Amino acid sequence: MYRIIVNADDLGISEDVNEAIAECFRIRFITSTTLMVNMDYADEGVELARKYGWHERVGLHLNLTSGSPLTEDIKKYRCFCGSDGRFNAAFAKKTFSRLHLSREEIAAARKEADAQIRKYLEYGLPDRHIDSHHHVHTDSSIWKAIEPLIGAYGMRSVRISRNLYGRMNALKRLYKRSYNRRLRALPVMTADYFGSFRDFTAYGDRIHDKALVEIMIHPMHDADGVLVDTERSMHTRIESEKEYLDGMRYIQEFY
Repeated sequence: MYRIIVNADDLGISEDVNEAIAECFRIRFITSTTLMVNMDYADEGVELARKYGWHERVGLHLNLTSGSPLTEDIKKYRCFCGSDGRFNAAFAKKTFSRLHLSREEIAAARKEADAQIRKYLEYGLPDRHIDSHHHVHTDSSIWKAIEPLIGAYGMRSVRISRNLYGRMNALKRLYKRSYNRRLRALPVMTADYFGSFRDFTAYGDRIHDKALVEIMIHPMHDADGVLVDTERSMHTRIESEKEYLDGMRYIQEFY
């Protein structure tokens, strides 16, 4: 029997997402969450975690694509920020910049990642797990920036690149496997498999016995106040909602 981690990404991004994540903990749909420390509702997210007793299950959701950075240097580079000084995710939209950035751009990304890790630690959150918004920590250019920080700050676990998938470009598949091998060479804990809830339901039969599996979800409420996961649309058919909830109850049997 394999073990499952169900992680809610994006704690701190909005009031609604914070409340949805708190609800997911209450009804045992998730086992952990990761915090976007640069977003406006980060403090509120940490307060909820402490209030309801899940602060020990909060990791860092490194963010270089949304909101405002914590440092100034990164604002100078248009691959990261627009003229308004906010992240624009430009580097993440091009294969070249996902693989290669200048030495100065990598240094700016490292300074920002350093500031976000330090802010996470200042909250006193003990989990010391790191993943990232839009999976940028798996991009070669960003990994060069953050790899030295993993050991320097004693981060204990890092999310692998998604490896529960169907058909995929051969080069992309090779890159993912190479990244995961490099990550696993570090003294950190990693899952054996990672993907969305949709990936898990489609390709879960590939998971070997005794594996550790991480499933990411993105909780929020729809217009009717119903708890939803953006990876599993439930806006149009009640059957979809029931299928999702039944699937999450199935996952609960594993933890």
